[in-house]
Amino acid sequence: MIKRIILLTAFLFLLFSCGTREDETDNEQYVGVWNWVSTDGGLANVHQTPSNTGVTRTLTLTAESFYTIKENTEVVSEGTYYLAREVTNTDHLEKLFLHFSNQPNLIIESINANDLYLAQDANDGFKYHYSK
Repeated sequence: MIKRIILLTAFLFLLFSCGTREDETDNEQYVGVWNWVSTDGGLANVHQTPSNTGVTRTLTLTAESFYTIKENTEVVSEGTYYLAREVTNTDHLEKLFLHFSNQPNLIIESINANDLYLAQDANDGFKYHYSK
């Protein structure tokens, strides 16, 4: 009887301690103004930064799921965005995507309080680094 209680308690603990996948699509950690740091990749294996291109770029994501992309203070794209898990075309794994209404969708490679890494879903695609 004691073993059953211990097993049931352990099972319930494991069940309720697991996070949900809904947490991944919560946009709270994405909200803010992200400054472009670099773009790498492509067929020519480019490395672009604000210093070698003369372009400053910002990506602003709001809590209401609107985005704005500015280059040198001029708006170049704006619309809505959402987060969703999908299977990639490149490695056929399920990953989190950032979907834009007026831009190509990007894979979210990683995010933390200061850095956001995005990538195109293509073998020869670009990778983008933004920071707050």
